[in-house]
Amino acid sequence: MSRFDAYLRQVLRGTYLHKQEKMDWIEEVQSHLEDSVQHYRVAGLSGEQAHQRALASFGTAKELRQQIIRETFVISPKWYLIVGVLCFISLGVALSTNMRFNDSVVTIGNPATWEQIPTPQWVLWLHQHFPLNPARWVTLGTMSLMMVFTRKQTDRLAVLISWIPFSMSLLPSSISLSLGLDGIRQVVFSALPIIQPVSIGATCAYGITAALSIAFYIWTRNRIISLTPWMMSITLTVAPFLWHLMQETLWEQTRNPIFWGMAPISWGYLWSTISSVTIHLIGAVLLFMCKRVDFSSIRLRKLI
Repeated sequence: MSRFDAYLRQVLRGTYLHKQEKMDWIEEVQSHLEDSVQHYRVAGLSGEQAHQRALASFGTAKELRQQIIRETFVISPKWYLIVGVLCFISLGVALSTNMRFNDSVVTIGNPATWEQIPTPQWVLWLHQHFPLNPARWVTLGTMSLMMVFTRKQTDRLAVLISWIPFSMSLLPSSISLSLGLDGIRQVVFSALPIIQPVSIGATCAYGITAALSIAFYIWTRNRIISLTPWMMSITLTVAPFLWHLMQETLWEQTRNPIFWGMAPISWGYLWSTISSVTIHLIGAVLLFMCKRVDFSSIRLRKLI
């Protein structure tokens, strides 16, 4: 066992690196440490003194850990994780606020006789001052979590621009073309999520997402980062379904009028969601079978 093992374990603790990356760093740092020991031994120091001097020249474990994180991620991944969690919490806040705004007590009969539930002040405040677009929070949260897997500048740029196809949801209408002699316009790409897994629009959306993922892999050589568009599309597909399921279940179990408003989930909606996610996962697995992430650009810079 190397005399530097305890020091190296402390250095790599909490660096969010993969196993192979840690092994590469251990090999590099240990080589530099051993060279330093040899240098101090030649200078006339004893073995213990040379060992201590070599460690002192590298700095404390915390200092070297921060340097590794800075060179690998620029920003510590814990901040990406914190931002991602906050985005998904904000997603829940946005969905809850939208659910509670303009609630009504539902009774059988003329809707004109329904009584409105007083809207809480916190709902009114959030409705005026808080971004309530759930898709944006899902997208930002997914991007933040994918940042943990970035290793170089091109990885981070790929994640940051991966929202482009999903910005189609901001358009007032879907993109459509006249197909066939009858002049009927068919949707070729509509706002994600994809809830009709077998359709012209879904096929084009899958194609655009796959093309973007392949382009990301060619650019970054990082197969995990290349899956960012797929992960965004999956979360955008699953999040509204899970919220619909939760709200409908709470209404059925409690009959609390604040949970009213969602029709029971149909078999068609369930099948569409499952099919869409399955197709997403198949595509993601096929892309993930690409060449292993290229870590060759990650090297230890001069430490001393």
